[in-house]
Order: sequence, then C-alpha cells, then structure tokens
Amino acid sequence: MTASSHKQFCHPERSEGSPQVVSKPYGIQQTTEILCCHENGGGRTGLQSLCENSFLLSFRGAAGDEESRSAPENIQSEIPRFARNDSLNQVFTQTLQPCHDWQFPLPRLRRASVQILLTSFLLLALAAPLRAIEEPTPPPLKLAYHLVLTHPNLHLVTVEIAAGEVSGEYLDFVMPAWAPGRYAIYDFAKNVQEFEAEGAPGQLLPWTNLDKQTWRVNVRQAGGSVKARYRVFANDLSGSFSQLDSTHANLNGASIFMYVAGHKPDPLTLSVDAPKDWQMISGFSDDTSVRTYHAPNYDRLVDTPIEACAETRLAQFQERGKTFRVAVHSYGEEDIDLSKLREGLQKIVHAEMALMPAPDFEHYTFIFHFAPGISMGDGMEHLNSTEIIIRGTLSVGLTEALETAAHEFFHVWNVKRLRPAALGPFDYTHEVYTPSLWLAEGVTSYVSYLSLLRAGLWTREQFLGRLSDEIRAFEEEPGRTLMSAESSSFHAWFYDRAPQMQETNFANSTISYYNKGALLGMMLDLEIQARTQGAKSLLDVLSRLYHKFYEAPQATYYGPGRGYEERDVLDAVNEIAGSDYTTFFDNYVRGTAPLPYNGELGAAGLALRMSVPAGSPPSIGITGVPENLGVRIFAVRPGGAADRAGLGRDDLLVAVDNQSLATEDFDTRLRAYLPGASVPFTVDRQGRREIISVTLDPPVPSSYVIQDLPGATPQQIATRNHWLGGGK
Repeated sequence: MTASSHKQFCHPERSEGSPQVVSKPYGIQQTTEILCCHENGGGRTGLQSLCENSFLLSFRGAAGDEESRSAPENIQSEIPRFARNDSLNQVFTQTLQPCHDWQFPLPRLRRASVQILLTSFLLLALAAPLRAIEEPTPPPLKLAYHLVLTHPNLHLVTVEIAAGEVSGEYLDFVMPAWAPGRYAIYDFAKNVQEFEAEGAPGQLLPWTNLDKQTWRVNVRQAGGSVKARYRVFANDLSGSFSQLDSTHANLNGASIFMYVAGHKPDPLTLSVDAPKDWQMISGFSDDTSVRTYHAPNYDRLVDTPIEACAETRLAQFQERGKTFRVAVHSYGEEDIDLSKLREGLQKIVHAEMALMPAPDFEHYTFIFHFAPGISMGDGMEHLNSTEIIIRGTLSVGLTEALETAAHEFFHVWNVKRLRPAALGPFDYTHEVYTPSLWLAEGVTSYVSYLSLLRAGLWTREQFLGRLSDEIRAFEEEPGRTLMSAESSSFHAWFYDRAPQMQETNFANSTISYYNKGALLGMMLDLEIQARTQGAKSLLDVLSRLYHKFYEAPQATYYGPGRGYEERDVLDAVNEIAGSDYTTFFDNYVRGTAPLPYNGELGAAGLALRMSVPAGSPPSIGITGVPENLGVRIFAVRPGGAADRAGLGRDDLLVAVDNQSLATEDFDTRLRAYLPGASVPFTVDRQGRREIISVTLDPPVPSSYVIQDLPGATPQQIATRNHWLGGGK
C-alpha cells in the first residue's frame, strides 16, 4: 500500500518510529497488531522499514492458531533489536493520538490490556524465533486397537481404541480422509457410525464433532483411560477401501482405523476377533494363527492390510534368505493351482532384488484377489506386502497379476523406502503434494518392464512393444502440450480415482504421470548408459538416492532416513551421469517439450517407426462412445476436424451422409471417403437434429514400433545389448 492510504497514529512525546500496539476484538479472539510510523526526516529502525513496506505482524490469541507460531524470516531478524528498546513499556502504555498521515480511527487502549499484550509479545520474541514455537509433544499413550469381525452380514466392522495414561482435557479421534498410495480424498469418515467413548469407571464421556472427520472426547472425568468405539461400513474390494462379508474380511487400515491426534508416533497393539476358521494374513506376521499384532506407530498400522478368510490359498518361496508368501482369495474358482503364479513371482523377486540393495524385511506377502464380478482391478504397495485385485479368474488373469506384481514389488524400494519428502510421515486430514510421482510411479512402471524382461517372463519384442504402446498413448494425449510430468504429479488429487461429480476437460488437458514417467525413465536410462559407455544406468541413480535418503539417519518417527525433494533427483542424475541434466529436466520433466524418442533410442541402435495401417479411415479428431443410435462424442481434439466444424462434447452422431450409424460402425462409414472430403453428419444435440459438414483429416498414425537401426555402430549395439541384457 502507499503511505497516502493510511493515517499514522503516533505518541506525541516519543521518537519517530517507535512501535505501537493496536488491539481489536474479533469475536472470541484477540488480535494484536504491531504498527509503526515515522515523521519525515525521523530516524528509522529496521522494524519501521518493515512497516513502511506495508507489513503487518499479527498475533492471535486463539489457542492453536497457526499465525501465532510462525513469522517471516525478515520479522525474526528484526525482533531482537526491537525487543531491546529500553522505552518499550512507556511507548506501549501511552495514549494513542492521531498523526496527519493515516486515515482510519483507532480506539484508545486500556493500560492493563496493552501491558498484558506487550508482555506476551516480548516473551515470544525473546524466547525463540517465532516459527519455532509449537505445541509441546504430548506424553505417549498406551494404545490398544481391537477389531470385531463376527457379524459380516451387515458389512459392519466394529473398532475399539483403548487409550491408557490419558491426561488433559480432551482427546481427538481422527478418521483419515485419504490413504497413502491413492491420491484422492475419499473421506472415510462417511462410513463411520455409532461412535461413543467411555472412561475408566465405564461411564460414557461427552464428545462432539470438530469437523467431518474429528471426534473430540472430553476426558476430564475419564480416570486416566478412554475407550472409543465405533463401527465402519465396509463393502468395497479395492486397494483403498475395505470389505467384510460372509467369505472374508479385507481390511485397509486408513479406511478402518482412527488415530488419536498428536499420538501417531505412539506404539500400539492390534487384536482381531474373527471366525475361528479364518486365517489371518498380513505383513504383521507370517503365522496365520496369530491374532494380536504390534505396530511401532499408527502409520505402520495403516500400511499393513489384513486378509482374513477360511479359504485363502497359500504358497511361499525363499529368496536371498527372506520368506515370500503368496495368498490368493478368489470368488471365481474352487480349485486353484498356484504353481505358475508362485514361479512367476519368484522370477520377478529374484530379478528386482538383483537391481537394488537388499530390503530390510524378513518376510513379504503378496495378497491377491481374483474377482470376476468387480468393476475394475487395483494394486497397492505397502512396506512389506502388496494387495493386488484382478478382475477375472487366476487362469485368465495370470499375466495381468504378474505384471502388476512386478510394479508393486519394486515399490519396496521406490516410494515405500525411497520416498518424496511429502510422503511420510503423513497428514491424513487433507491432500499432501509432491511433484515427484512421475519418478515414484512412472519410473517404477519402467523398471517393472525391465524386470519382466530380465526375469524371462517377457521377450525382447514384448518389452519394446510395451514401450511403443506407452509412446503411442502419450502422443495421443492432447494434454501433453499443456501439462508437465511435475504438474501431473502435483495435481494427482484431481484424477487418481478421485470422485468426479462435475464435467471436466481432463481428456484434453491432462496426462498420466505413470505414462510420461515411464517414458522419462526409458530416456534417462538410455542416455545415462550411452554417456557412461554402459558403466552406469538409471538404476544407479535410484540406488544412489536410496543410500543417500533411506539409509540416512532417521529424521522422523515414521521410519529410517528422510524424504527427498525434486531437486535431489536432478542432483543424483548429474552425479551418476557426470553431466548436467538441468536442460533435460527443464524441457521434459518440468516442461512440455516434445519427447525426443529417436534421439534417445538411437544411442542403442534403435528407432521409433510410426505409420498408418492400411485401410485406416480418415480422422475427425474425436473420442467417441458407441451407443444404440450412433456415437456419443466424449472429447474433441483441439484443432481437429470436429473442432473446426463446431462439433462438441455430448453431441450424438447418428448418421454420416444420411447413412445410419445405428446399423454400421463409425470407422466403416468413414472409410468411404478420402481425406479432405466435406461430409455431412447428422447430429443429435440436446434433442434437436442438425446437419453439420466436417472436412475430414488424414488418418492418424496408430502403429508405433521400436525397431533396430540398420547399420548400427558397435557402440550402439553394445549399449542395446547392455540395456536389454537378460531378455530372451
């Protein structure tokens, strides 16, 4: 603001620049603002300069207000000089009189109120930098969780949380809004019912909801212990939600367990009351009869899914001195042969453990669900287990199961241990943001492809074919020119299976961090190998990051090491490659420049060939969904033929040149015309029929193939063989 927009309030008998306190009531809060003023030619303190730059330092008296716990660094640097002013008490307790420069009235201050406020301010200023002021860490509680799974017909899981050594006035029980590994706000509290709490003598304790996911229990009369009890409706088979029915219980912790605010670091126990013939399968124990577990903290509790079932099939194998279990719950087949699944998993585990440092677990559990009746499959990584859900039977879905397992198992290193700084410990109440999911998820996809090749489960042609498919998928995305890999990562909360209740333009404006991340992984791997003559690769970058961050001294209660920032990824690439990759990251990770596939593939004597298959129809540039009467437009490619003609989303194409689309498919109708032809389309638009002429575009290349370069040099062939080593 300019000086003319304010009126200064100065004390008539003090030096220019002395600060003042203005106290204003805001409901039940009291706000104290430090103001300063000066006359022309008067002396200036550092705090004056801040005031002249229109900065207002505010302290709120409301308990827990974050504004009272932090201040910009420039304020912190000025407070010590300000606090040493010998005349502060005199300055702050004088009557305020208006000066000529400011234009708003201020009330007179009561001496006692100002003295109290001044004392509070000085204590804060002199004790420590303001940003370091935090709530004291509460003493740990003795926590015991108990699950009751004995009445599955209503799909209700009963949860009890016993807290001992309770003190203070209240405890807050909080239900997560999301689950790590799935970047979507699901508000698990919506399935919570019948919450109650009781104290040591058994009497009910009063409670209130602070917000949609927090239950505050008054514990003043609790006698040192509190038991909270509630029920959760659970009937979704997925990697994020939970399911309890007559055949099994599949429990994903964030959708079931509340935590006590301020006590996520506290160790706890979990006991489970389930039908006697149900086996208990989880990463907690490799003994299926154990029903009481110990977790070092809440995060570990929710990072360990549980499958409880009488009919789960089990197999296991050993690799590098560690035990790996395979658990299969199936709705579709009675007699299941696990041998091919187990053999494939063992090859994957062997290949991936050869790529990275040995993980710090003694046993690992693959939990599979084969369910033909579900709408979509899923896969979710955990610290020493994974949960994989296949839409279909094991006999039909074996290949998909193994490919998903290759991705989820590599998460043992990439994201569960080597992790972005925002991903552990977690704030479960709202979104946490990271620009690095392209690395955590997309590069994991790329390494999983490499592992399937090196495990012998894919041929070289299958490996290159999958990379070609990734390239085609990316090149067909209109959003590739609008959204970067970092932006896609950061905005994952919009589209990672997030509920969509409004129309969006995601089809034209977004990309997948899985898809582009896999391509960035391929490009970095090839370029590093070429620049180092095969001495280093992308895997060396991941190993370097793993050593530097996961094997670093423990920074938080969450677990070993600490998280990385995006800049650390670039630094590791530069270190391993011995070159500066800033331009690469600016163009392709942070930017949206076209990806130079052939420049990278050429280093390995390979090239990408794009072509239009014979018989391909002309293009009108839409994504369409077939319906009984024709084709419904789901998305229009900007600049394409449909866009130029004025066609839009939700238009129903019912005929091409008076030829019905109800009796013949869309591509067949279009094959009758040459590119450049102006063709009349009959369009049903909100119940009205219109004729709109569309000038057809040439067919879009849909065949993407990575092939050997003729005349590749010995160095290119050596790079290719090193890259593809281990495949058939």
